[in-house]
Amino acid sequence: MRIPLVSAIMPVYNGERFLAEALDSALAQSLDDLEIIVVDDGSTDASSPLAAGYAARHPGIIRLIHQNNHGLCHARNTALAQARGTYMALLDCDDVWLPWHLTDCIGVLERRPDLALVHGDIERIDADGRVLRRAARHWNQTEGDAFATLFLRREHVCCPTAVFRRSTIERVGGFDMQFNKLGCEDRDLWLRIAASEKIAFLPEVHARYRMHAANMSANFEKMLCARVRLVDKVGRTARGLPLRRRALAAAHCNLGDELMDAARRPAAFAAYARAFAIRPIEANAMRGMLRTLLKPAAATNGSGR
Repeated sequence: MRIPLVSAIMPVYNGERFLAEALDSALAQSLDDLEIIVVDDGSTDASSPLAAGYAARHPGIIRLIHQNNHGLCHARNTALAQARGTYMALLDCDDVWLPWHLTDCIGVLERRPDLALVHGDIERIDADGRVLRRAARHWNQTEGDAFATLFLRREHVCCPTAVFRRSTIERVGGFDMQFNKLGCEDRDLWLRIAASEKIAFLPEVHARYRMHAANMSANFEKMLCARVRLVDKVGRTARGLPLRRRALAAAHCNLGDELMDAARRPAAFAAYARAFAIRPIEANAMRGMLRTLLKPAAATNGSGR
């Protein structure tokens, strides 16, 4: 049985619209020493036969695993348990890798045995593949303490760019099932890694992250619940305890920012106000509340709105 250098982890649940593009992007990698493990998590659309067709055309590269619908964490853990590679790379069925992604990431990990994980920048795209914007990343300014950067929500490791060592997962464990179908399972894993090992950010765009109605992150209330649960979990650890109050305030500020982007100003103000109540010296909370109170530009031109 061939032992690949990299195992691509791809959970699928009703992803037929985007699955082929995701698989094509994995097959188009300049590094071809990989296996692609597709876990069909009980899809009710054409995802399973579509993936089966790819597996038949690419034997020895694409492996398809079927399971009942257990959720994203479970599907990823299923793939991790079956993976044979020295390195693991995440790719959800609606995202797209750029051709150089694995070559660049594995090259860094091979040269830097002190690193547990590397990740890169992303472009956001819409459901039709149109580029929305490039993410504004500041990891190069904060990489000295990746744990604090992640816990305080100053930055994030974007899943479709994350490549990490098998040995790291064997040490810290896989995705925590308490976040299954809730969210934050990825940040929880990154925090467990960053608590004791080094990670590195590559500033080039490595993947396209698709924004569409089915994104879990579009459910604001569920994501807040997940973020609070994560703060509670990590806040009980030796690394997390000194940062707990700041992390909780940051979670509410982050929600406020997202609600502002969704033009939900009253809800955004409430989120910032909760952050302020938790930590009155939280500058982002004060700035956020002020921003929600400023009149929209359209209101200054006599529109009466």
